[in-house]
Amino acid sequence: MAFDPNDDFGMDDFNFDDFDFNIEDYTSQVDFDGGKGAADPQAPEDDDASGDTGEYTPVRRSEERVHPQRKHTRKPVKQKKQKQKQGGSVRAMSRLLVVLIYLLVVCIAAYLLATFGWRWGSDLLALDKPETSATITLEDSMFTTEQTTDDAGNAQTVYLADMDQVSDLLESNGLIEYKWLFKLFANFTHKDTKLAPGTYELNTTMDYSALLRNMRASSGSRTTVQLMIREGSTVSDIIALLAENNVATEEELKDAATNYDFDYDFLDKSTLGEENRLEGYLFPDTYEFYQNSDAVTALNKLLFNFRSKIYDNNSVDQAKLAQYKADGYDLHDILTIASIIEKETDGKDQNGISSVIYNRLKKNGGTGGKLQMDSTIYYALGDTSRELTAEDLTIDSPYNTYANTGLPKGPICCPGLTAIQAALFPSDTDDYYFVLGDDGTTHFFSDYDSFVTFKNAQTGEIQDQEDGNEEG
Repeated sequence: MAFDPNDDFGMDDFNFDDFDFNIEDYTSQVDFDGGKGAADPQAPEDDDASGDTGEYTPVRRSEERVHPQRKHTRKPVKQKKQKQKQGGSVRAMSRLLVVLIYLLVVCIAAYLLATFGWRWGSDLLALDKPETSATITLEDSMFTTEQTTDDAGNAQTVYLADMDQVSDLLESNGLIEYKWLFKLFANFTHKDTKLAPGTYELNTTMDYSALLRNMRASSGSRTTVQLMIREGSTVSDIIALLAENNVATEEELKDAATNYDFDYDFLDKSTLGEENRLEGYLFPDTYEFYQNSDAVTALNKLLFNFRSKIYDNNSVDQAKLAQYKADGYDLHDILTIASIIEKETDGKDQNGISSVIYNRLKKNGGTGGKLQMDSTIYYALGDTSRELTAEDLTIDSPYNTYANTGLPKGPICCPGLTAIQAALFPSDTDDYYFVLGDDGTTHFFSDYDSFVTFKNAQTGEIQDQEDGNEEG
């Protein structure tokens, strides 16, 4: 590389004043007199001296020669390091504080989780809870219904419970402590859609799952009541009995009996809306009902039993039933006759009373085709607490068998199996009249005069149960 004599190697920009160098920092005094001390400044100069005294005196730059700005341009290196150390300490303390706060939060969270988690778990799993039981009633008003279809395409009704009301009820009876947890569990497990109206016996040994399982329609914890529907009971009697025993409300039962379209062929759909349309078809028997149940379900149980019995050849002779149908008496007529038989006797001589009814209907002897049965008048009046008057016998009603010929509009009660069989198998007689004697036996007569003579001879100690005691 050629040397350029004109190149100043960047010296034009160099300033010695900016160069931070002090000879005093790097030199020290040299003692040339062997430690004898410095020459007396008052001593006269040696004329013979050549100018070399043998001593070295460092040259000091006076403060006046220092650049005016020099003493102010030096950087405070030590202070900067001190600030850095202070800043590092602050940051370290901040990190430590964050760690301590975090550990505190974790400890508090662990404590809360351990405390409340145990309580929640105990409530959910029914652990360490005082034993108690309660009767819980899920009212119909606590449910909404939704119509759905199953996989086979069959329509079904799904009951959707108001879980707020359900959880309130359970909490108020001491069965759960945490309503929000119960509702969350029910929703998560989809068991909130399985509940059904009813009354249930529950206790604190049941966990959340068991509580929900035991509030279903098929639950074994559901409270039941066993009722006997007596032969001769009317639909009104049956509804009152069911309502009295909390099977369903009287209003719900009346509405179902009048307006619900039960799916049975033996029911006349044209009678929908009539209060007594189920008269004769609610089979008398002993039943077990769920309390606070569905009114339709309760009535359907009686109707289902009726169908099971009436079409069972071991209970009802199906050939005989078909024979009567061929003669012009359908099932509704047979039930009507059986209901009158049921009301006209305490169970004795039912076949004889059946014979009187058929004789009056078919042979027209004595009464001119009129049944003249007091029991039908009582049914029309709706009051059996008093004796009938002559005015009662003239009321305008399809159940007035004194004014109308033939059978009344329909059954006047729900007959039992014995009365139905008596309607199918009447005694073979020519009797048109009957009366209960003082001896407690029903006496039958083929002519009116004989009937009147016997009746007048009675003391009246046993109330007259004969209907049709007046000539038609």
